[in-house]
Amino acid sequence: MSLVNGLRPGSVRGVMAAISLALIPGTLLHALQFGAIVWLQTGWCLLLALVIEALCLRLRGRPITAGLGDLSWLVCGLLLARALPLLVPVWMMALAVLTALGLAKHAGGGLGRNRLNPAMAGLAVVAICFYQFLYPAPDPLAPWTAALTLEELLLLEWQLAPRLEADALSGATPLKTGLLDSAAPYLSWCGYLAGGLLLALIGVIRIEIPLAMMASSVSLCMLSGHTLTESLHSLSLGGYMLTAFFIATDPVTSPDNRSARILFGITVGVVTELIREFGLYADGLCFAVLTANLLVPNLNRVGARLHRPWYQAA
Repeated sequence: MSLVNGLRPGSVRGVMAAISLALIPGTLLHALQFGAIVWLQTGWCLLLALVIEALCLRLRGRPITAGLGDLSWLVCGLLLARALPLLVPVWMMALAVLTALGLAKHAGGGLGRNRLNPAMAGLAVVAICFYQFLYPAPDPLAPWTAALTLEELLLLEWQLAPRLEADALSGATPLKTGLLDSAAPYLSWCGYLAGGLLLALIGVIRIEIPLAMMASSVSLCMLSGHTLTESLHSLSLGGYMLTAFFIATDPVTSPDNRSARILFGITVGVVTELIREFGLYADGLCFAVLTANLLVPNLNRVGARLHRPWYQAA
């Protein structure tokens, strides 16, 4: 009976369970396209998230069973497994999880008190510190990761085999080359879009943020000289749909009122597109989300003013 009560829609455990289930379609499609590395990386991230969450709870003197029972570590592990580039070594996954759970979450006061999105904080550390060691994103038309055996994947993840030569890999993606007019049939965005819409339908997330985020990205992409078709196509690249529906909508690190949430989504969309067009990184979603996280207090104040009746504006 307690398990049923814990999984009710309004509880933290119920919300985290719903998010975890909604992530399954996108993860399945991603694994179908890019191979066993997706499941292997997911397994490592979940194991590391479980262990690091338990250690953090123990160090803080909190009950481990109850702390693990809220399933927030599960969502963080699933998000990091998808957000991290494919074939990062296990120690890099551990660093990302430690940053996410140890620093962004527990050092920030624990669940519900963190200022930054934990998964994006972990991804940002890896992206900034070890950019030169990351493999290029596999081409969805000919994903080189799908051809690797389980033994090869394990050896590469533990760095027990020589690093693959970059010039032997097919890594020219639309995000890297800017060729948005060439079709890149990524599959996972369909699953994340479906899962995100389901979460919005049952009231787990608010739809304002993803809608504002997508509208601002498409608008800025068109202002940068791309066609409407190319601009809409850019929403299917990288982890855009995952971020829009599963990360940017985090209620702890996003604003409280509707107007502020719209401004938050616009901020994420604009910064993402600016980084994609002019920045070093092919996909700047983590930096966009973290930037918007830091602006939440200001966005809340602006949103509150917008909600205030005109005759009380003074």
